[in-house]
Amino acid sequence: MKKLLILFFLTALLMACAHGRTEYFPSADKSTGASEVFIIRDNNLVGWGFSLKVVFDDKVIARLRAGEYVSFFVEPGFHSLGISKATETAAIEANQKYFFLISPDYTKFGFEITRIGDQKAEYWLARTKPLK
Repeated sequence: MKKLLILFFLTALLMACAHGRTEYFPSADKSTGASEVFIIRDNNLVGWGFSLKVVFDDKVIARLRAGEYVSFFVEPGFHSLGISKATETAAIEANQKYFFLISPDYTKFGFEITRIGDQKAEYWLARTKPLK
């Protein structure tokens, strides 16, 4: 019984640490009209030990650790995004860059995703690394 409990604990720990892109990661090229989307996870110590699921158009596209970001190109239109489930809808226009920041939400003891401007995005992109 003790070995089974240890095995369960180690499996849960490994699953919490899993990170990277999934098979649903958007693969649109920088074609005519495509826009670039950046999803940045801040490097706050809250939740530092585990990955967060990034959802785009109702599919988990990546799992980010603290201090990582992903970027990808999408066609213009309405797209949904969030953490674990879609919570935001963004109207993506052609040939633009969009930045979203995942940070702790201290009022709900969880995380939130919000759109940020270019200056704040520059700050966070300089302090985080791309997910490979």
